[in-house]
Amino acid sequence: MSSNAYLDVNLNDTDWYDLGSSWQTNTSFGWDSNGIRGYVFANEDNSLLVISIKGANVGLWSGGPTAEKDKSNTNILFSCCCARISRAWTPVCDCYKDNEYICESSCLQKKISESELYYDNALSIYKEVHRTYPKGIIWMTGHSVGGALASLVGQTFGIPTVTFETPGDRLASQRLHLPHNYQDLPIWHFGHTADPIFTGDCVGFTSSCWYVGYAMESKCHTGKMCVWDTVKNNGWSVDINSHRIKDVIEKILMNPEDFPLPDCVVEEGCSDCKEWQYYDSRDGLLSL
Repeated sequence: MSSNAYLDVNLNDTDWYDLGSSWQTNTSFGWDSNGIRGYVFANEDNSLLVISIKGANVGLWSGGPTAEKDKSNTNILFSCCCARISRAWTPVCDCYKDNEYICESSCLQKKISESELYYDNALSIYKEVHRTYPKGIIWMTGHSVGGALASLVGQTFGIPTVTFETPGDRLASQRLHLPHNYQDLPIWHFGHTADPIFTGDCVGFTSSCWYVGYAMESKCHTGKMCVWDTVKNNGWSVDINSHRIKDVIEKILMNPEDFPLPDCVVEEGCSDCKEWQYYDSRDGLLSL
């Protein structure tokens, strides 16, 4: 379902995965616009529904009609402060102070929740599905940025969420003032250690993310982490190409003997943006 969210079903794309007779495509969203996209999958009587949100079209693999909005949303959600990386970058907001590592917190909170951004769009999609099927059980899913958005919706409404290879979503969650007991919520992040986006290592001027203008600086996750250590246990090298959802499905999920399901645990001892200081203009106090 997370993989199919990238594909226009009307094109009969050969990469579309058959979900079997138990599931149907209930509806789609966003395919006539250049923003958030995906599908709602459901069982036969619509008592169980899964909202699957498309991830970003990163320029390393493809552009696509949503690429520009994907990048701006990603850089707002997962950068320390407006994608203020260096003078070579164009920031996506003006919450930073001069050339210092100082950022205004309430400015970020306002920016991340603006109506044209994907998070707000994702909330509207969930609300509409819930309104249409008030007795239905709804799950969220998605890959990469789509998974992070699914997680934020899951935290907002307390609904079960399964994601694949998301960048760290805890930073955005804190800025949106979502529940702080996220470790107790039914949210599971699946990923592997050869994926630098999932591990938060796709940073710095030598990284692929830097090259295509993506500021994925966050690495800490909410919920529980379900991690295949493909580097240590399987000899994989860290490679941005291993972030692709198709690689996860065909190299890991379809080989359960070599890649048994990992234990899912709360991520401990993780912190984001240590070099930045944040302050609230309403009180003028700096906080780490």
